[in-house]
Amino acid sequence: MKNITDLTIVVMGAGNVATHLSEALLNAGFSVLQLWKRGEILRDADVYFIAVSDDAIEEVSQLIPDGKLFAHTSGSVELARGGVFYPLQTFTKNVDVDWGDIPILIENPVGANLCVRPLPADVTNADEGRHVGLPLQEIAKKISNNVQMTTPEQRRQLHLSAVFACNFTNHLWTVSEQLLNEKDLSFDLLKPLIYQTVRKIENCSPRDVQTGPAVRRDEKTIARHREMLVGANPRVRPLPADVTNADEGRHVGLPLQIYEILTDSIQKTHNDSH
Repeated sequence: MKNITDLTIVVMGAGNVATHLSEALLNAGFSVLQLWKRGEILRDADVYFIAVSDDAIEEVSQLIPDGKLFAHTSGSVELARGGVFYPLQTFTKNVDVDWGDIPILIENPVGANLCVRPLPADVTNADEGRHVGLPLQEIAKKISNNVQMTTPEQRRQLHLSAVFACNFTNHLWTVSEQLLNEKDLSFDLLKPLIYQTVRKIENCSPRDVQTGPAVRRDEKTIARHREMLVGANPRVRPLPADVTNADEGRHVGLPLQIYEILTDSIQKTHNDSH
């Protein structure tokens, strides 16, 4: 049996997650034999991490021989075999992240026979199989201080929540930038506000630190904002390629629609406090 630091690893993928994960593993002292890309011959290794687009995970997993330990890095995909090694973070090439703070969510693999010594003292040959998932946990602990076991249902819920917290929030910043650009203003003006908002939730519930005209029921300001969004006709560029001059109008009101939905949601969420 191998010690955890002796394991050889192949990371399958060439995108943001694959790049960052391979660097983290190398920095932790693991031997990453290959950052595999389509068309390449897959090298033999002890562990395989699949870090490709969700739609390609099933196909790529078929390239891994039976009995090998592997896991994918997706927050929403489920496979009949293999495990899950899901880093709950947004990754962009050439933008550093601190892996020590990144939650890594583990689900035990199916169909692999790799165990790593030393196993717990109470493990006998008869029940050693229940520790098949230990290598994923031990690998994760080498690169992160926050490693947790999850169920598929918990992981899917975390992924959904992450879309709201990260992807949708980033899109709102995109809308904000476009609104500023309409008046020749820089998005940098909003960064201190954004940073302070994030700092607040380090020790507080987001609900408890909500501010703004919606939570205050400042209807005059809300009405003024609506007028500005209608009159200025801001939009998030670029428009879809299939949008013609004839139907461009249906895209003009997207910021207003977002404003209406979120204002209504904030007021309903905070209704019991007024």
